[in-house]
Amino acid sequence: MERFRLKNIIIFILVLMNGFLLASVAQRRAAEQDAFHRTAEQLVALFQADGMALDPHAISRDSPPDGVTLSRDVELEEKAASFLLGADPAVTDQGGGIVHYAGAAGEAFFRAGGSFEASGTFEEEDPLDFCRDFCRSFSYEAPQMELDEDGSGVFTAGALFGGLPVFNCTVSFTIEQGVLIAVRGTLLPKSGTAAPGGQPLSAAGALGAFQRMRRENAAVASTVTDTRLCYELQTSGGAMSLAPVWRIVTDTEDYYVNCFTGAVSALGGVRPGEGGA
Repeated sequence: MERFRLKNIIIFILVLMNGFLLASVAQRRAAEQDAFHRTAEQLVALFQADGMALDPHAISRDSPPDGVTLSRDVELEEKAASFLLGADPAVTDQGGGIVHYAGAAGEAFFRAGGSFEASGTFEEEDPLDFCRDFCRSFSYEAPQMELDEDGSGVFTAGALFGGLPVFNCTVSFTIEQGVLIAVRGTLLPKSGTAAPGGQPLSAAGALGAFQRMRRENAAVASTVTDTRLCYELQTSGGAMSLAPVWRIVTDTEDYYVNCFTGAVSALGGVRPGEGGA
Protein backbone atom coordinates (compact mmCIF):
# COMPACT_ATOMS: atom_id res chain seq x y z
CA MET A 1 0.00 0.00 0.00
CA GLU A 2 2.82 2.44 0.91
CA ARG A 3 4.51 1.72 -2.41
CA PHE A 4 1.24 2.40 -4.24
CA ARG A 5 0.81 5.75 -2.47
CA LEU A 6 4.42 6.71 -3.20
CA LYS A 7 3.92 5.88 -6.85
CA ASN A 8 0.80 8.10 -6.98
CA ILE A 9 2.66 10.94 -5.30
CA ILE A 10 5.49 10.70 -7.80
CA ILE A 11 3.01 10.70 -10.70
CA PHE A 12 1.24 13.72 -9.18
CA ILE A 13 4.55 15.60 -8.85
CA LEU A 14 5.47 14.80 -12.46
CA VAL A 15 2.08 16.03 -13.67
CA LEU A 16 2.57 19.30 -11.74
CA MET A 17 6.05 19.73 -13.17
CA ASN A 18 4.80 19.18 -16.72
CA GLY A 19 2.01 21.67 -16.10
CA PHE A 20 4.50 24.29 -14.88
CA LEU A 21 6.75 23.65 -17.89
CA LEU A 22 3.86 23.99 -20.36
CA ALA A 23 2.73 27.19 -18.68
CA SER A 24 6.27 28.55 -18.80
CA VAL A 25 6.62 27.71 -22.51
CA ALA A 26 3.24 29.28 -23.29
CA GLN A 27 4.16 32.40 -21.32
CA ARG A 28 7.51 32.69 -23.12
CA ARG A 29 5.85 32.28 -26.53
CA ALA A 30 3.27 34.90 -25.66
CA ALA A 31 6.04 37.28 -24.58
CA GLU A 32 7.93 36.62 -27.84
CA GLN A 33 4.79 37.29 -29.89
CA ASP A 34 4.14 40.52 -28.01
CA ALA A 35 7.74 41.64 -28.55
CA PHE A 36 7.51 40.78 -32.26
CA HIS A 37 4.26 42.74 -32.66
CA ARG A 38 5.76 45.77 -30.89
CA THR A 39 8.86 45.63 -33.11
CA ALA A 40 6.68 45.31 -36.23
CA GLU A 41 4.59 48.32 -35.21
CA GLN A 42 7.73 50.38 -34.59
CA LEU A 43 9.20 49.41 -37.95
CA VAL A 44 5.98 50.23 -39.81
CA ALA A 45 5.89 53.64 -38.12
CA LEU A 46 9.59 54.25 -38.88
CA PHE A 47 9.14 53.43 -42.56
CA GLN A 48 5.98 55.51 -42.76
CA ALA A 49 7.79 58.50 -41.28
CA ASP A 50 10.32 58.18 -44.13
CA GLY A 51 7.56 58.07 -46.73
CA MET A 52 7.74 54.33 -47.33
CA ALA A 53 5.07 51.67 -46.79
CA LEU A 54 5.96 48.44 -44.96
CA ASP A 55 3.45 45.62 -44.87
CA PRO A 56 3.67 44.18 -41.31
CA HIS A 57 2.97 40.72 -42.76
CA ALA A 58 6.14 41.10 -44.80
CA ILE A 59 8.31 40.81 -41.67
CA SER A 60 9.38 37.18 -41.55
CA ARG A 61 9.70 35.29 -38.27
CA ASP A 62 12.05 32.67 -39.73
CA SER A 63 15.49 32.18 -38.21
CA PRO A 64 18.50 32.47 -40.54
CA PRO A 65 20.58 29.31 -41.13
CA ASP A 66 24.31 29.04 -40.45
CA GLY A 67 26.80 29.97 -43.10
CA VAL A 68 28.22 27.10 -45.15
CA THR A 69 31.77 26.28 -46.23
CA LEU A 70 31.86 24.45 -49.57
CA SER A 71 34.49 22.14 -51.03
CA ARG A 72 34.90 21.46 -54.72
CA ASP A 73 32.97 18.38 -55.83
CA VAL A 74 34.85 16.89 -58.79
CA GLU A 75 32.43 13.97 -59.05
CA LEU A 76 29.50 16.39 -59.44
CA GLU A 77 31.40 18.29 -62.13
CA GLU A 78 31.98 15.03 -64.00
CA LYS A 79 28.25 14.26 -63.86
CA ALA A 80 27.39 17.72 -65.18
CA ALA A 81 29.95 17.37 -67.98
CA SER A 82 28.59 13.94 -68.93
CA PHE A 83 25.03 15.31 -68.88
CA LEU A 84 25.99 18.01 -71.38
CA LEU A 85 28.63 16.31 -73.52
CA GLY A 86 27.64 12.67 -73.45
CA ALA A 87 28.96 9.68 -71.53
CA ASP A 88 32.67 9.40 -70.65
CA PRO A 89 34.03 12.71 -71.92
CA ALA A 90 37.82 13.08 -72.14
CA VAL A 91 39.24 14.91 -69.10
CA THR A 92 42.30 17.18 -69.01
CA ASP A 93 43.60 19.01 -65.93
CA GLN A 94 44.84 22.34 -67.28
CA GLY A 95 46.25 23.57 -63.99
CA GLY A 96 45.19 26.58 -61.97
CA GLY A 97 42.04 24.77 -60.84
CA ILE A 98 40.71 24.44 -64.43
CA VAL A 99 39.49 21.08 -65.73
CA HIS A 100 38.61 20.63 -69.41
CA TYR A 101 36.09 18.07 -70.67
CA ALA A 102 35.59 17.13 -74.33
CA GLY A 103 32.87 14.89 -75.71
CA ALA A 104 30.78 14.16 -78.76
CA ALA A 105 28.55 17.20 -78.16
CA GLY A 106 31.24 19.79 -77.45
CA GLU A 107 33.54 20.91 -74.64
CA ALA A 108 33.29 22.33 -71.12
CA PHE A 109 35.58 24.06 -68.62
CA PHE A 110 35.05 23.80 -64.85
CA ARG A 111 36.92 26.03 -62.39
CA ALA A 112 37.77 25.72 -58.72
CA GLY A 113 35.45 28.59 -57.73
CA GLY A 114 32.43 26.74 -59.13
CA SER A 115 32.08 28.57 -62.45
CA PHE A 116 31.80 26.62 -65.68
CA GLU A 117 31.08 27.15 -69.36
CA ALA A 118 30.19 24.68 -72.07
CA SER A 119 29.72 25.12 -75.80
CA GLY A 120 28.73 22.81 -78.60
CA THR A 121 25.58 21.22 -79.96
CA PHE A 122 23.90 19.75 -76.88
CA GLU A 123 20.26 19.16 -77.74
CA GLU A 124 18.34 19.59 -80.97
CA GLU A 125 15.11 17.61 -80.46
CA ASP A 126 13.79 19.20 -77.26
CA PRO A 127 16.21 21.78 -75.82
CA LEU A 128 13.69 23.20 -73.33
CA ASP A 129 13.15 19.85 -71.60
CA PHE A 130 16.90 19.26 -71.67
CA CYS A 131 17.48 22.56 -69.82
CA ARG A 132 14.77 21.79 -67.29
CA ASP A 133 16.25 18.32 -66.67
CA PHE A 134 19.67 19.88 -66.11
CA CYS A 135 18.18 22.28 -63.53
CA ARG A 136 16.39 19.46 -61.70
CA SER A 137 19.52 17.32 -61.66
CA PHE A 138 21.93 19.99 -60.42
CA SER A 139 19.84 22.02 -57.94
CA TYR A 140 18.61 25.03 -59.88
CA GLU A 141 15.16 26.57 -59.85
CA ALA A 142 12.89 25.76 -62.79
CA PRO A 143 13.50 28.39 -65.50
CA GLN A 144 10.65 30.11 -67.28
CA MET A 145 11.37 29.39 -70.94
CA GLU A 146 9.66 30.47 -74.14
CA LEU A 147 11.48 30.56 -77.46
CA ASP A 148 11.23 33.32 -80.06
CA GLU A 149 9.59 32.66 -83.40
CA ASP A 150 12.89 31.38 -84.84
CA GLY A 151 13.40 29.01 -81.90
CA SER A 152 16.01 31.14 -80.11
CA GLY A 153 16.37 32.52 -76.58
CA VAL A 154 18.63 32.99 -73.57
CA PHE A 155 17.29 31.78 -70.21
CA THR A 156 18.57 32.01 -66.65
CA ALA A 157 17.80 29.93 -63.55
CA GLY A 158 18.88 30.57 -59.97
CA ALA A 159 20.75 28.02 -57.88
CA LEU A 160 19.35 26.36 -54.76
CA PHE A 161 21.15 25.09 -51.67
CA GLY A 162 19.31 23.33 -48.88
CA GLY A 163 16.02 24.48 -50.39
CA LEU A 164 17.00 28.18 -50.26
CA PRO A 165 17.82 30.33 -53.31
CA VAL A 166 21.39 31.56 -53.80
CA PHE A 167 20.70 35.01 -55.17
CA ASN A 168 24.00 35.63 -56.98
CA CYS A 169 24.48 32.12 -58.37
CA THR A 170 22.84 31.18 -61.68
CA VAL A 171 23.06 29.07 -64.80
CA SER A 172 22.19 30.37 -68.29
CA PHE A 173 21.22 28.53 -71.45
CA THR A 174 21.60 29.83 -75.01
CA ILE A 175 19.37 28.31 -77.66
CA GLU A 176 19.71 29.28 -81.31
CA GLN A 177 17.16 28.14 -83.89
CA GLY A 178 16.05 25.23 -81.74
CA VAL A 179 19.53 24.04 -80.76
CA LEU A 180 21.10 24.41 -77.31
CA ILE A 181 24.60 25.71 -78.03
CA ALA A 182 25.92 27.12 -74.73
CA VAL A 183 25.51 26.61 -70.99
CA ARG A 184 27.38 28.65 -68.40
CA GLY A 185 27.09 29.54 -64.75
CA THR A 186 28.13 28.33 -61.32
CA LEU A 187 27.79 24.74 -60.13
CA LEU A 188 27.42 24.43 -56.35
CA PRO A 189 28.30 21.30 -54.36
CA LYS A 190 25.18 19.74 -52.89
CA SER A 191 26.52 19.68 -49.32
CA GLY A 192 28.95 21.61 -47.15
CA THR A 193 30.16 22.26 -43.60
CA ALA A 194 28.25 24.55 -41.25
CA ALA A 195 30.13 27.77 -40.48
CA PRO A 196 28.33 29.69 -37.69
CA GLY A 197 29.03 33.41 -37.80
CA GLY A 198 27.63 34.70 -34.52
CA GLN A 199 24.17 36.04 -33.78
CA PRO A 200 22.48 36.62 -37.16
CA LEU A 201 20.13 39.48 -37.97
CA SER A 202 16.41 38.83 -37.83
CA ALA A 203 14.16 40.08 -40.61
CA ALA A 204 13.41 43.12 -38.45
CA GLY A 205 17.12 43.81 -38.01
CA ALA A 206 17.67 43.45 -41.76
CA LEU A 207 14.87 45.94 -42.45
CA GLY A 208 16.55 48.39 -40.09
CA ALA A 209 19.84 48.01 -41.98
CA PHE A 210 18.01 48.47 -45.29
CA GLN A 211 16.29 51.63 -44.10
CA ARG A 212 19.61 53.14 -42.96
CA MET A 213 21.10 52.38 -46.38
CA ARG A 214 18.08 53.93 -48.10
CA ARG A 215 18.48 57.15 -46.11
CA GLU A 216 22.21 57.39 -46.82
CA ASN A 217 21.98 56.57 -50.52
CA ALA A 218 18.52 57.90 -51.41
CA ALA A 219 17.57 54.53 -52.87
CA VAL A 220 14.32 54.72 -54.84
CA ALA A 221 11.67 52.47 -53.32
CA SER A 222 8.28 53.21 -51.81
CA THR A 223 6.97 49.82 -50.60
CA VAL A 224 8.38 46.70 -48.93
CA THR A 225 6.19 43.69 -49.68
CA ASP A 226 8.21 40.71 -48.42
CA THR A 227 11.32 39.46 -46.62
CA ARG A 228 12.76 36.04 -47.48
CA LEU A 229 15.82 34.08 -46.48
CA CYS A 230 18.38 33.08 -49.09
CA TYR A 231 22.13 32.65 -49.48
CA GLU A 232 24.90 34.73 -51.01
CA LEU A 233 27.77 32.93 -52.73
CA GLN A 234 31.18 34.22 -51.68
CA THR A 235 34.36 33.17 -53.47
CA SER A 236 38.01 33.81 -52.73
CA GLY A 237 40.40 32.17 -55.15
CA GLY A 238 39.17 28.60 -55.34
CA ALA A 239 37.36 28.71 -51.98
CA MET A 240 33.56 28.90 -51.86
CA SER A 241 31.19 29.71 -49.02
CA LEU A 242 27.55 30.65 -48.54
CA ALA A 243 26.42 33.44 -46.23
CA PRO A 244 22.77 33.70 -45.13
CA VAL A 245 21.08 36.90 -46.31
CA TRP A 246 17.65 38.47 -46.15
CA ARG A 247 16.03 39.28 -49.49
CA ILE A 248 13.96 42.45 -49.11
CA VAL A 249 11.38 42.73 -51.89
CA THR A 250 10.38 46.29 -52.83
CA ASP A 251 8.32 47.80 -55.61
CA THR A 252 11.45 48.75 -57.59
CA GLU A 253 14.10 46.07 -57.02
CA ASP A 254 15.26 43.51 -54.48
CA TYR A 255 17.85 44.25 -51.81
CA TYR A 256 19.98 41.74 -49.91
CA VAL A 257 21.15 42.15 -46.32
CA ASN A 258 23.96 39.94 -45.02
CA CYS A 259 22.75 38.31 -41.80
CA PHE A 260 26.18 38.57 -40.14
CA THR A 261 27.63 41.87 -41.38
CA GLY A 262 24.47 43.88 -42.13
CA ALA A 263 25.90 44.86 -45.54
CA VAL A 264 23.20 45.77 -48.07
CA SER A 265 23.47 45.07 -51.80
CA ALA A 266 21.20 45.21 -54.84
CA LEU A 267 21.16 43.68 -58.30
CA GLY A 268 19.94 46.65 -60.31
CA GLY A 269 16.34 45.53 -60.71
CA VAL A 270 17.08 41.85 -61.38
CA ARG A 271 14.81 39.53 -59.43
CA PRO A 272 16.55 36.14 -59.28
CA GLY A 273 14.53 33.04 -58.71
CA GLU A 274 11.76 34.14 -61.04
CA GLY A 275 13.25 32.76 -64.25
CA GLY A 276 12.73 34.39 -67.63
CA ALA A 277 14.81 35.31 -70.58
